[in-house]
Amino acid sequence: MRLSFNDISQELPPEDRIDYRGLNKTLFKNAQKTCIIIDDDPTGNQTVYDIPLLAKWDVDTLIYEFDRKTPVFFILTNSRSLSQEKSTAIYKEISANIYKASNSTGRNFIVISRSDSTLRGHFSEIDALKQSGDFENAIHVFIPVMFEGGRVTLHNVHYIKENGTLLPVSETTFAKDHTFGYSHANLKLYIEEKTKGAVRVEDIVSIDIKTLRTTDVETLSFKINAVGPGKYCIFNTLNYYDLDKVTHALLLAENLGKKMIYRTSSSFIPSYIGQLPNSLLRSNSLINSDHKKGGLIVVGSYVSKSTSQLTQVLENANDKTIIELDINSVLSDASKSYLNSIISNIDSSIEDGKDVVLYTSRKLITGKDTSATIEIASTVSQALVDLVNGIQVRPKYIIAKGGITSHDLAVRGLNMIRSKVLGQILPGIPVWEMGEETKFPGLAYIVFPGNVGDENSLLELIQKLS
Repeated sequence: MRLSFNDISQELPPEDRIDYRGLNKTLFKNAQKTCIIIDDDPTGNQTVYDIPLLAKWDVDTLIYEFDRKTPVFFILTNSRSLSQEKSTAIYKEISANIYKASNSTGRNFIVISRSDSTLRGHFSEIDALKQSGDFENAIHVFIPVMFEGGRVTLHNVHYIKENGTLLPVSETTFAKDHTFGYSHANLKLYIEEKTKGAVRVEDIVSIDIKTLRTTDVETLSFKINAVGPGKYCIFNTLNYYDLDKVTHALLLAENLGKKMIYRTSSSFIPSYIGQLPNSLLRSNSLINSDHKKGGLIVVGSYVSKSTSQLTQVLENANDKTIIELDINSVLSDASKSYLNSIISNIDSSIEDGKDVVLYTSRKLITGKDTSATIEIASTVSQALVDLVNGIQVRPKYIIAKGGITSHDLAVRGLNMIRSKVLGQILPGIPVWEMGEETKFPGLAYIVFPGNVGDENSLLELIQKLS
């Protein structure tokens, strides 16, 4: 059932408009610790800028960041594309390596498990992270809001805001995800569902919106400090004024010695570290004006929004080179020669200054069972990687559409180990600067999440870059 956002807002106390974000910046800096965001797909940096992105998490890599006193960095796991067993193993490994690196360098840290604002992902990852270190007494802070995408929490229910109305996420297609489906938008019930009853509704603490807005921040921090070890804690927030106050109270509680482990979406990160908003990136700041080559747009995401965005691009293709990756050809015995012909087409088009739109067939091909379907998807993903890995002409930019697609192309196609998020070129669409170790150092690599923007956003982005 949809609710009117304006009607609800008028019934609530006004937001506390103190500049908590600025205060958070000072608090976080003075804490002299490193904030590590462990991201289950590559899109969680869509709200921040000038922050390193790591595709490796071995002890030496983490020691390097701790020794440099890097204040914030992301670890990109892409675990949303993996089984729960593989995800758990990765998060246990990361947790153990962080603890070893911290002990080796004496650098304190805080961990944020960043996941999807529509509640898809392996919720078990937060327990996997607790396997090392002294997290046993930490409280679990769960804040999945992402205001840039209209994801808010009110009365413990998580909503998507669209056209002035609020729709519970349980009533969206996200809740029917074949891997991460769920029944409840109420976050208490959601946690109980995802933990299979190990965490009961009555044991979950929540701070409602009225309490948040009418209570001074020091009192809020004492309330947080009083939450028992191992408890889950939910905060209801509708905008950044609310969230900045929450993160300020959390930072104050940390200063009092309270241990936290966070499960959040992407809006939490700039609020917590006190990073002030930045303007959208201009295309001329990313691409040298004398770069006459074409760009490369790769659409791997199959979600309906991605397909509608692709349709708009294809209907306005003009002089672009359009390449549909035929799945049957990829799966055939002639796959290698088929991909080589596409690589040659991409290279010649980019060299001639033409943008190339490469997309996977929209018809989803499945196997005889789940394992066979996963194998097909893996083969298609590898084909996209092989294509990017095989091109020889440096494109003006690369746009990768879809979380899994953007991770695979960056890490396996371009051989990325460490890059940097520069900021956003459109709301919720981050730009990475490829590192020196990559196939094309300094390349502007644009990560376009599957469910961001309207049907014209991809076309608008391509036009902006042209």
